[in-house]
Amino acid sequence: MVFLLNIGNTHTQLAEASRGKIDTIVNIPTADVTADLLPNGVPQAAACVVPEVRFRLAQHDVFWLEGGIKSEIDLSQCDGAALGADRFANLIQLGSEYKLPALCVDFGTAITYELLDENKVFIGGAIAPGRRLMRNSLNTYTAQLPLVGIDVPPPKGPGVATGDQMLLGIDKGAVGGVKEIIEMMRNAVDGDLTVVGAGGDFKFFKDEIPEMIFGGEDFTLRGILKAWEKNNKCE
Repeated sequence: MVFLLNIGNTHTQLAEASRGKIDTIVNIPTADVTADLLPNGVPQAAACVVPEVRFRLAQHDVFWLEGGIKSEIDLSQCDGAALGADRFANLIQLGSEYKLPALCVDFGTAITYELLDENKVFIGGAIAPGRRLMRNSLNTYTAQLPLVGIDVPPPKGPGVATGDQMLLGIDKGAVGGVKEIIEMMRNAVDGDLTVVGAGGDFKFFKDEIPEMIFGGEDFTLRGILKAWEKNNKCE
């Protein structure tokens, strides 16, 4: 058995895995992640994008996803040392279960894109703010714009009230941006491109971009598990 953590900027996924299968996933705020959550006597593997949380867990012998571990992913074309651990896990999962070339679009606090060619070479990607982050930014950095709800649908036509105009600009703008970047990634590879969606906000985008395959809520966790297995000779 191995205890898995996918530590994101806002939320963290916790799960146990045995015999290559992931059990029930628990989601908690990343601010609540402490060393007390880690079980004793069980191997632990994690992808973490919050250095403060990694420091909190330093007393445990955690296997951290980072540059230099064994993987089948070629990071030589990009700055692998600066690649987020969650994105590294996404690449590992993308390369192990999907037809290549393939693109992962992970809809979280940020929307991240990881493009893998037919030889499992990471040839680049993109990073954009997610819908919640855009909402918070407009509210925080302006004097009068309100904080609009993440679950409120945008209007079907031009917005009349300020809130509707924000919803339209943020949500439809995000969809348009994702479509544009997917097309750019498609043009960067030879052959058909497999597009896999993941992350907590995938549901909003799936109907607007039907070509995306849902990678599952455990997509990044499965990449963490595969990395741990490869580096612990459990393939």
